[in-house]
Amino acid sequence: MKKLTESMTTCDLTSRRSFLKALATAPLLALTDAGATRVFASPRSGADMILTNCNLITMDDNKPLARAMAIKGANIVGIGSHDEMSQFIDSKTTVLDLHQESVSPGLIDAHSHLIAFGQMQLKFVILRPPQVNSFETLRKVLAKAAVSRPKGEWIVGRGFRDFREGRFPTRHDLDDAVPNNPLLIIHWSGQFGIANTMALKKADLLKADLKDPYGSAYLRGKDKLPNGILVHYPAIYSVYNPPMEDHEQIEAASWAMKLFAEQGITCVHDNFVPAQKAQTYLEMAQRSELPIRIRVYPYIPNLERCKLLLSKVKRYQAPMLRLQGVKLAIDGYPLMYKPLDKNREHLVQPMHPRDQFEAIIKAIHDADYQVDVHAVGDKAVDMTLDCFLKVCGNSAECRRRRHRMEHFPFRNLDSIGRAADYGVPVCSQPEMITVRGDELLAKADRNLVNTITPIATFIKEGAMICFGADVPAFPSYLPLDSVRTAMSRKTEKGKQLDPSERISFMEGLRCHTINAAYSGFDEHDIGSLEVGKKADFVVWNKDLTKMSSAADLSGLKPEATFVDGKMVYESENGYVLRRKKHL
Repeated sequence: MKKLTESMTTCDLTSRRSFLKALATAPLLALTDAGATRVFASPRSGADMILTNCNLITMDDNKPLARAMAIKGANIVGIGSHDEMSQFIDSKTTVLDLHQESVSPGLIDAHSHLIAFGQMQLKFVILRPPQVNSFETLRKVLAKAAVSRPKGEWIVGRGFRDFREGRFPTRHDLDDAVPNNPLLIIHWSGQFGIANTMALKKADLLKADLKDPYGSAYLRGKDKLPNGILVHYPAIYSVYNPPMEDHEQIEAASWAMKLFAEQGITCVHDNFVPAQKAQTYLEMAQRSELPIRIRVYPYIPNLERCKLLLSKVKRYQAPMLRLQGVKLAIDGYPLMYKPLDKNREHLVQPMHPRDQFEAIIKAIHDADYQVDVHAVGDKAVDMTLDCFLKVCGNSAECRRRRHRMEHFPFRNLDSIGRAADYGVPVCSQPEMITVRGDELLAKADRNLVNTITPIATFIKEGAMICFGADVPAFPSYLPLDSVRTAMSRKTEKGKQLDPSERISFMEGLRCHTINAAYSGFDEHDIGSLEVGKKADFVVWNKDLTKMSSAADLSGLKPEATFVDGKMVYESENGYVLRRKKHL
């Protein structure tokens, strides 16, 4: 990986939990014009663009609502009334009359994998339900894919969940569908895979004396040979790691970023990106080919690889790209104090022994990077919090360093309180309710499942909670799906989970804006509409202040998305041209 230059800007953190709690629960919107005429700007003339006659949802608690905004270059230079913004108008200023439509800060997806998303959708066989929900439907989809492939060519599929048969298929089941091609299929979560016999032979893994990789496992059959089921990344990619040429990585990233920009997303945290793919972002940034901001967290599987990465990489910060931290994982299937599903205990495997886990976190911490840990089970979450506190030494240093956690779906008040005390940003995926809610209700303790993704509790306890779609693991890349599910808490089959954990639309919007900015040390530049910040914003087709229920989000969509004051998406109806006001 090319050495990266320049330094990453960090910010001192608030050292009091009370402030975090106040920040998370502060009033989000004043639906009157009280105080709206104040101008938050230093005197300047000649703005490039003025938005007027609009409903600005700023996510700035000091001024939650305004009617006009002035932009010069990449920055916001004024927020207030139309009359006050008129001081920034000259003959070259573009004025957009938005006819009372809403404007919000650009949305931030704090956990997704753009290149992997593009690779899956453009290169892999898609195996998601309802099309694939049984061995028979799996066989049909795979057999159809094999028809167009030459014998001996690799086939990779991804997206399967549970099957009606109540278990994962083995290599023998896959052999029936695809006998003449090496085949690897990957679970929706990315944590498990299944290879057919030809794939295992091609990788020289079909032997009884095979040793499990670090933090991973090859499950065995009665004959002691691998049965094709692969637990965790090292085992999966020891079978086959689908290669991508440079141009394919750029194609995948560009495809995904276009989709995200169309949804109002102006910044993405890629929290699982190999060094080679991180290099792709760098090359695109240097050629000014990144339409949205990217925060990179390279993934490391073990301490040795962590030290190697840290010895070679240097901090990089540019207007659109930053090497932000380093990602690791502690569990795949949830590591719990009490088994989540006794029939799946064979899939539960910590990815690191406790001493190695702590050593990896310490190495990243000592190198002055943000640590980012995938932790799902309640025991995994506590292990992560314990290690954060130990390497930091005290909670104040934890708050300053802002090491973060991904997922954290189970409601444990003590753990949530500790996350708030330590200032640990938590990135949640409300779509967990849609994707796994019905399955878990059938297999796990209902009281436990009823409270998964407890966003309201995180907010109440003062934890800094944010949202990320986590594609391609989860099927939807739409940020409004995350907000809608957090508001309704209904499973795919319509079953209602604990309604006390519902949140409001504005709370969901905060999770996708200023809270997400905080999780990546970006809150001084993006995440809210304030003078001096970057002009990253979204124009919506509906009044955001009237989104009182999940049903109200139906039909809500961006009309235009701007990054650094430049439009990166416009709806098909030529929105901006229609809104230009002739001076």
